[in-house]
Amino acid sequence: MDRAVIHGSTFATNDLAMAAGIATLDVLESERLIENAARLGARLLASFEAMASRYEMIKEVRGKGLMIGVEFGRPSSLKLQAAWHLLEAVNTGLFCQLITLPLFKDHKILVQVAGHASHTVKLLPALVITDDDCDWIERSFDDVIADSHRVPGAVWSLGKTLAEQALKARTDHDLSQSSS
Repeated sequence: MDRAVIHGSTFATNDLAMAAGIATLDVLESERLIENAARLGARLLASFEAMASRYEMIKEVRGKGLMIGVEFGRPSSLKLQAAWHLLEAVNTGLFCQLITLPLFKDHKILVQVAGHASHTVKLLPALVITDDDCDWIERSFDDVIADSHRVPGAVWSLGKTLAEQALKARTDHDLSQSSS
């Protein structure tokens, strides 16, 4: 019983964890990773802001260092508005999946929707990113976003498929609820 009230902790003293932490801080400093993140993050932000002036569905670009968010929103042209509203009627924020899926599938770039029903995708590249990596990211985003502004186009075909699957899932769910 004398040990019954002793509480262990994941975050208690651990020599290996302390050595790993010190090694990480050494690498951050010696490889100037914080400075690299600031420089290349500013580069990516500037590139995405330039895209926002060319693409009507980019509403805002924000970030700090390599934590970057690209927010999409309702377009102004009628053709794009119709496609946008169709997706939004099925599921708020579905448009962002039309950006994330081809970025990963076609360009091997992993981005994530910032949250449920969100219109923002977030990019969090590794701190060891290079200028060549930025070139690749910028070209890939430009390609996918340009395609999202072409109706009909590959992105909107994907959107149609996603919308059909979402509606089918909703119908199947409603049918199962009414039969129980």
